[in-house]
Amino acid sequence: MTSSQELEVDAYILASSRLKTTSRGYKALKILLEQGNLLYWCLGKDNTLELAKVLIYLNFRYEHVSGGLQLRENSKLDYYYLVMYRNKPKPKVYQQESKEHRLGKMDSEEGKLGWNERRFTQ
Repeated sequence: MTSSQELEVDAYILASSRLKTTSRGYKALKILLEQGNLLYWCLGKDNTLELAKVLIYLNFRYEHVSGGLQLRENSKLDYYYLVMYRNKPKPKVYQQESKEHRLGKMDSEEGKLGWNERRFTQ
């Protein structure tokens, strides 16, 4: 995975986390993505577990280790292909043949005067 792809994944996760940029959770998530791990003493155990709920909401793979959270190996690569660029099936477009349907008209009216033209010719 290239560094530009990693930065793209980081930006996507931070934007879709719905955390305020000035909050402690946003800064902790940024540290987790940059460093690869986050210890309990940075946020406290309860707030770190709340951050884990955000990661679960985002379908981002991580693991609990003694003392904090750690990203799994290739978790950014998996997120890049499985979530960000999932191949969504395109809906099939059925094209109907364009035919003129005359509803309730048995004979063709070509060459006949319409009601508007009849009014002005009399």
